[in-house]
Formats: sequence, C-alpha cells, structure tokens
Amino acid sequence: MSPTHLDEREALAASFFALGPAAPTILPGWDARELMVHLLLRERHSALVPGLRMPGPYGARARAVEGELRAADWETLVERLREGPGRLSPLGAVDRLSGLAEQLIHHEDLRRAQDGWEPRGPDAVSQEDAWRAVRLMAPLTLRVPVRVLLVSPLGGARVGSRTADASVRVHGEPVDLLLWATGRERVARVRVHGDDAGRRALAAGGRGL
Repeated sequence: MSPTHLDEREALAASFFALGPAAPTILPGWDARELMVHLLLRERHSALVPGLRMPGPYGARARAVEGELRAADWETLVERLREGPGRLSPLGAVDRLSGLAEQLIHHEDLRRAQDGWEPRGPDAVSQEDAWRAVRLMAPLTLRVPVRVLLVSPLGGARVGSRTADASVRVHGEPVDLLLWATGRERVARVRVHGDDAGRRALAAGGRGL
C-alpha cells in the first residue's frame, strides 16, 4: 500500500482505539464494533461475506466467523485493522485500485457521529486522494435522473444521467463530496445549486452502494 493508504489506515485505527467499541457511527444500527466487524470481514474473510444471509454449512461458517469478531478483544481487532488485508489477500489489490475511498468513508462514518466533530484539515487527509476517490466512486453510487456537476477546489466532475434535461451543481471539499455521493448527505458539508426541476430529479434518485 502507498504511504497515504498507510496514513489513513493508521488514523482510522487510532480513532477506533480512542473512541471504543460502543461509540456511535452515522450508520443506522451500527456502533463502532459493528463497523469494525464489517471492515475485517471484508478485508480478511471476503469469501465468507455472501454467506452471512445463506443457510447451510457455508452460512453457518460465515456467521461463526462474524460472531468470533464480535466477541474478540477490542485492542486485538484494532491491531488486525492496522495490519491490513495482507499482500496475498485479493482485497489488497482492490484497495490499491480504489484509492482511499472505503477507509475515508468509514473513518468519517465514525468521526462525524461524535459530538462536536469538525472536518479534518488539509494536513490530516490527502485532498488529491479524496478527489480521486470521488471520481472513482460517484459514477457507481449516483443513480439520479439528473446531470450532476461535482465542484471541488481541485476541479469538477460530471456524473449522473447524461441525457437528462435537468442539472445541478454540488460544491464542497473532496471528502464531503465523497460522503454526499455515497448517501451520507446528513453529515456532508456541501452546497447544492440548481432549479426546482433539478432538485426534484435529484431527490427522486438514489445514492449509495
């Protein structure tokens, strides 16, 4: 992984450790432990993830591993996250291709659920990497019948429907645009500009994976 990946992973692990397993997240029904279990299942046991809702031995094995993670010591889980998926894991390659998207998103899922949170400054997160993550993720997560121009201090990106008549512009810092594009508008500090038709079309669509 690149140094930036390692920096963000370390920052996420530090936040998990400092806040503890019962800390809230912005994800409905998920505390910090649920978010940690999700991340570790994805990174270390990705082949079992589809089995969590399936019957039979495959499903039983997946749920057993999930239960082991839920019951594990918090410090142990933090260290596993800090170590990463490992070079032999297929998720190692995915992480390199997807940039910091998942780490950034889930770190903010945790951070922005805490009282008094403030955005991290440019010295704490790579805006260039966040902007690359926006351009990678937004075409996959925005399912809206409207043309959308995402505007950041680093440039613009056109996403959404290419054939729609209506259009909107969404302005914000790269991390906030990433959160907005993945359905986290409640905590994303963005500004949406557009006429009534554009706003209605935006509201009629969906965001998120």
